[in-house]
Amino acid sequence: MKIAVIDFSSTSLSLLVEEVSGEMMIPVVGLRKSVSILGYLSKKGKLSERGIEKVVESIRYLMEAAVKVGSESVCVISTASMRIIKNYGEVVRAVKAETGLAITNLDGQAEAYADYIANREYAALGSSLLLDIGGYSSSIVDMNNSNRNSMFALDIGPAALFPRFDGMYPDKNDAKRLRKTIDKILEKNNVFPGQSFSRMILVGSNAEALYGVYQDHYSVPDSSLHTMERKKLKKLIKYLISSDDRALILIRNVPEKVHTLIPAAILAEEISQVYQAEELIVSEKGVKDGYLRLLVEENNG
Repeated sequence: MKIAVIDFSSTSLSLLVEEVSGEMMIPVVGLRKSVSILGYLSKKGKLSERGIEKVVESIRYLMEAAVKVGSESVCVISTASMRIIKNYGEVVRAVKAETGLAITNLDGQAEAYADYIANREYAALGSSLLLDIGGYSSSIVDMNNSNRNSMFALDIGPAALFPRFDGMYPDKNDAKRLRKTIDKILEKNNVFPGQSFSRMILVGSNAEALYGVYQDHYSVPDSSLHTMERKKLKKLIKYLISSDDRALILIRNVPEKVHTLIPAAILAEEISQVYQAEELIVSEKGVKDGYLRLLVEENNG
């Protein structure tokens, strides 16, 4: 049996189809349509008519792709991106009318738990902190603690940090302010005070984009395990903040994230520094994978 989930995020809509056989789940198809809602939001936070059309078109395209490969069920989930849209109901109704699909909006804690479920094998490595860098929010999870109430969903992400500086890219002073903002949010929410972790597991398209730039900058050979060193990431951030050539490496690797890649990098490096994690591992699995796993476990239970 094949099942599919479409994830509506702040910068894209993505599809995951998996083959389910008992407890085995094998990825079959993964597709992504770049649709940044930032470009379609009014000052009052409403998604424009054209923005809604783009969302509907993309969901229809991904739904049809899922059906073509034999998916028996297709569901749509949304995370923090939907929670910031003021005309949420209008978007949901348009998607339902045009595709027949309902949108399940995950709250922050459900999103964090799905991340945990998707990546729980990393708990075997020992002391590991998971960070899902979303557009407007980020999930932070201690991989050795399965208690949902101990998982954090914070209103912080590269899209939320971007408006905090004036230019297209943050300068040195902007970076300092962003780091202070991140530290204050961690402290305010009492996120694992005084704890340290051996490594950090990075999740999401922003994490994948960051690794692409890191790999290009340091000429890292292709490998099935995508790892970064915190000290090297910090040096990369300094380069991205100060170099006249930064636009070239960003456009070459992440043209759809030229505005948000540097805030994402600062967020990842600052949190890894706070919790003394010197190794960062970029996971290929995220909310979609965890959500499908939860559906299967629910049905089998």
